[in-house]
Amino acid sequence: MEESFSKMEFEVFKRDKDIHQQRALFKECFPENNGTLVESEAHYIWKFHTFPATPSSYEYGAYFNRKLIGYYAALPFEYVISGKTIRVGMVCDVMTSVQARGKGIFTKLGIYSTESLKEEKLDFTLGYPIRTEVIPGHIKAGWEKLFPLPLFIKLLRSKNLLKHRRLTIFYPVMDIIIVFYNFLVELIRHKGNYTIENIDSAEIDNINGLGLFFKNWVSEQKIALKKNVDFFKWRLGGPQKEYRLIIARNQNEIVGFCVVTEITRENVPSLAILDLSCLNKYDSASGNILVEVESYARYRNLDAVLIMASKYYARKYHLARNGFLRSPFKFQLILKNLGNNFKMELLRKESNWHLTWIDSDDL
Repeated sequence: MEESFSKMEFEVFKRDKDIHQQRALFKECFPENNGTLVESEAHYIWKFHTFPATPSSYEYGAYFNRKLIGYYAALPFEYVISGKTIRVGMVCDVMTSVQARGKGIFTKLGIYSTESLKEEKLDFTLGYPIRTEVIPGHIKAGWEKLFPLPLFIKLLRSKNLLKHRRLTIFYPVMDIIIVFYNFLVELIRHKGNYTIENIDSAEIDNINGLGLFFKNWVSEQKIALKKNVDFFKWRLGGPQKEYRLIIARNQNEIVGFCVVTEITRENVPSLAILDLSCLNKYDSASGNILVEVESYARYRNLDAVLIMASKYYARKYHLARNGFLRSPFKFQLILKNLGNNFKMELLRKESNWHLTWIDSDDL
């Protein structure tokens, strides 16, 4: 078997020929998505073949006797670094068949794929693994760990969380603690004088001033995803997905923006914050936005609010003051510098980045 796998073939993945193999491999590698829309062909088509760029994605495969046993993909996100727009490969859906693991195929496919992305003139690749076991394979393929992106949580009630851990008997006491804790949060959280709007994401084209907000926000960042209306129409346009947009205005000007969606993690129905962005002079708008997010979560009868953020931005947007606690779960930002057009000192510095779930393919 070792000798057979040494004769592996690496090549550009061809959707028209191998889509069914790719979907079967996805089900094998990500069984937590079985029975959900994420495993459907429709989701795959949206994700990799409707992104507003040319090409819309880069896909590579590892084959043994024409059977797909490894897959590696990247979406060509645009980032702005010090005012310069560059193309970055947001790597996702990296997978290796169970039968082929432990053979070095993950690393070899990673090297082949990232070298191919380098030839496509992408400046670097980004990834957000939460599974620690995959990180050594990335490191061997030339990636570098930069910094963690913890998951912060604000609990609104505890029954489902404790039920999942067979501790339901304690939920009345836990809920009393949560109510008291959130009461104290209300005493210390800071809010400014802003107008808040809660809008269905399908109405994004009708939000006056949103394009200008994105332009102003990007111009203030050292390293940031080039957010614009077209990107969000794609990112929030997956099949059967629903999102809400929370807008903060100072008079008529948009100064803060947030995206939320409902998810269930660890058996806890929650409202996940995909993006939270405020103009620098209006960081206090984050407090008003988070109040609306929490209010909407209660209206939807949800148990918690979740956000992925670096420690730097957790402080900037006062997550602790708004009742969020750092959970034991964390994503890891990893990067492979393909073009070496940017010094690693710049890329390693956590405060240079503004990263949320919107920068990834998650949710």
